[in-house]
Amino acid sequence: MDSERFEESLDLILDAGQALLENGGEVFRAQQTMEIMARSLAVQNFHVYVLTNGIFASARAGDGAGVSRIRHVPLVSIHLGRVEAVNELSRELAGGQLDLDGARRKLEDARALPQTSPRADRLACVVGSAGFAFLFGGGMLEMAVAALGGLVESLICQQFGKRRINRIFTDIVAACLNTLCALVVSGFLPVLDVNTATIGALMVLTPGVALTMGIRDIINADYLSGAIRLLDAVLIAGSIACGVVLAWLAARGLGALPW
Repeated sequence: MDSERFEESLDLILDAGQALLENGGEVFRAQQTMEIMARSLAVQNFHVYVLTNGIFASARAGDGAGVSRIRHVPLVSIHLGRVEAVNELSRELAGGQLDLDGARRKLEDARALPQTSPRADRLACVVGSAGFAFLFGGGMLEMAVAALGGLVESLICQQFGKRRINRIFTDIVAACLNTLCALVVSGFLPVLDVNTATIGALMVLTPGVALTMGIRDIINADYLSGAIRLLDAVLIAGSIACGVVLAWLAARGLGALPW
């Protein structure tokens, strides 16, 4: 393999691994996909170590020189459509259905898949919050208040996300405003079950993906990555709890609570 093709192949492999990580793919999936692609592209002595937010890879060029690459993946979002597209790319490459140029084009297409629109995100938060309130035993009133809280949370997350505000602070503010909404409504409608309405809306903020992937990484013996994801889940859960407590303390300080 000439040096130019080697560099292109190695860049393609790392780009694919980065695409998986930054769109919510598991650590073991990214590592396995990169190894499959390296074998398919005849990249010799390829070794890779993947963490939650980083890729360390090395290979040997045609002239025998060792080459190392490092990729930092600081931001992680969830886009399983892109993850599936990259996985499909690796399967086609392993099956001989794609060459290097075709794989590059398909990877670019996978990374260009559009995100869900802000309006769809808001709708999902509203419907999800109402649905969780129903599952926790709430009636139509609790579902309506939970839907309002979900809308507030989605607006906060979207606006703070545009300004790249820290996720922890975002969750604190979103949980606090959601709880305040439920408390304000309960002041006018005492029959409202505040706990059910609040919890229903908070469920859309819970770090379910981080928790699940952290446990899965640990099961796959990726202890460091699993610990990082579990710590992230614990921090997010703690931020949500802090927001709720702040709202209750504020309401109590203003005399809106009888205790």
